[in-house]
Amino acid sequence: MSNLKYQEALKFFRVLPHRIPLRFANDEFCKKYDKNFALIKELVDKATPRIPSLNKTWEDEDTKTIYDEYGRINELLCVCPNCGESAIYDFEYNKRFKCCSHCGQRIDWSDENDR
Repeated sequence: MSNLKYQEALKFFRVLPHRIPLRFANDEFCKKYDKNFALIKELVDKATPRIPSLNKTWEDEDTKTIYDEYGRINELLCVCPNCGESAIYDFEYNKRFKCCSHCGQRIDWSDENDR
């Protein structure tokens, strides 16, 4: 499912309470709505690609960003921006993952100059 479809589902959930007669909006409905709205929001957030974060273990006065001097991403410094795990890169096979294998967050691997 594309990110646009997730966005449309989230938009639908946002306007849904305004379309339901108040007699149907009991406590049980509100709890189910809140739970499902949170799930849709989580899907939208995870489906939206985010730039990897800097692993705080490597941060020092010389290393403040995931980009090297040429504007390319240094994978060794990266962790998932959502969960903080290094499950976004396979060091053995030198392969970038499209999504974090720990939490499912989509990763934006574009270089600094590509933005």
